[in-house]
Amino acid sequence: MKIRAWYFKNDKCGVCVAFLPKMKRIAGDYNLDLEVVDVIENPEIAGQNMVFTVPTIIFVDSEGNELKRFARNFSEFEIREHIQRMYDILGIEVDEK
Repeated sequence: MKIRAWYFKNDKCGVCVAFLPKMKRIAGDYNLDLEVVDVIENPEIAGQNMVFTVPTIIFVDSEGNELKRFARNFSEFEIREHIQRMYDILGIEVDEK
């Protein structure tokens, strides 16, 4: 199973801008596909996914089913902890660099 992450942001959101490099690093560390969606440029995608605040991170499986959502207030540690828990449950190995 491949897990993907959608990162919903707005360039006028300071937290979104500050957290994006961290999210890219997390995606690289865990070999996640990361899609960055600007809610101003793509309001229809945000609406389809019921994203009403930014930043929002949604983890989805290979079929597009939502696994977990983090919105507004979260930390890099919480994101990493959740991904590691999902990987442990699913038996996904993290490539060591």
